[in-house]
Amino acid sequence: MITLNLRSLVLALSIVLAVAIVGYGSYAYAEGLVPFGPRDDEWSGVFLTNGQAYFGHFYGAPGEYVILRDVHYVLATQLQSQDPNQQQGTQLTLQRLGSEIHGPTNEMRIAKTQILFIERLRPDSPLLAAIVQLRSAPPAAGTQAPRTVGPTAAPASPARTVSPSPSPR
Repeated sequence: MITLNLRSLVLALSIVLAVAIVGYGSYAYAEGLVPFGPRDDEWSGVFLTNGQAYFGHFYGAPGEYVILRDVHYVLATQLQSQDPNQQQGTQLTLQRLGSEIHGPTNEMRIAKTQILFIERLRPDSPLLAAIVQLRSAPPAAGTQAPRTVGPTAAPASPARTVSPSPSPR
């Protein structure tokens, strides 16, 4: 009689454990967690139909959305010169998602219908090198130091102002 109860207990615990493992596996698959999601050395660029591009660890999740983790984007700032003879330029800076005023997490869920294309980044990509540099030197608390990416159209000079924000008069 004791053997029968012990077998029932072991069977019941086995069923509960199996259900827990299957439940976690389903959750991990849907969320792109290890072992289903991307490795730390896999970086992708996600280009959207609205012209925006984001870079990070891409997971093509089941359902209507994909997941992008450790998200970065390039911010283009128009440089304006007070000298009308000087050509205006654009400065590109790398930003990590999360320091914006609305305080997002560093993960995005992107509607699959909004994705134009996805590119995998090579290990020798200049953008990936800038991401590694940005990650290796954490900014001071509450701030984020931008990293310049690529050349600007015209050299910056002290007489230039950053746009698109209008300067107060």
